[in-house]
Amino acid sequence: MMDPSEKRRRWLSEQLRQRFPLVNDHPDVAGVLRQPDLLAALGPALAAPYSDASIDIVVAPEARGPIVGALTAHALGAGLVLARKDDRNHPGADLLVESDPTWRGGSETFLLRSFDLVGPGVRALLVDDWITTGSSLRATKSILEQHDVEVVGTSVLVNKASAVVLDELGVEWLITFDDAMRGA
Repeated sequence: MMDPSEKRRRWLSEQLRQRFPLVNDHPDVAGVLRQPDLLAALGPALAAPYSDASIDIVVAPEARGPIVGALTAHALGAGLVLARKDDRNHPGADLLVESDPTWRGGSETFLLRSFDLVGPGVRALLVDDWITTGSSLRATKSILEQHDVEVVGTSVLVNKASAVVLDELGVEWLITFDDAMRGA
């Protein structure tokens, strides 16, 4: 018999294949968030592969990462740590990490707060809405590991990354970019 959380995860993946909205011929994550039944299912679905992993914190880079990260943290009973972009207000931010070039070609600088990481033994899950090059998640992972936080894996809504990136970051996803393009 299939685990109920895996059943819900499969249901959401199928719904996303059928209902992922497109805007200007591109998958629209904001359009997914606008649909109440999909929004309600996102956190539990992104959390499901890690439900037995004793996650302490979910770490989510901007811009939409904190939205899906909060839903996932809630589903796991974990805290949420933001990786804010450099030009955003983040009181107490004392950790800075710059990413490799993103899919847009430029790098991003992320700010975190060391006191959010709590110390050795903390187990983290990285969560974002989308993965392409993995540069934002890789940068976030590196700063966590420098502060003795164990990164257990990564969970994303849409996968558009190479197999190398997926393996390096231990990524679980709900839908591929190609499936999102076909479904809408």
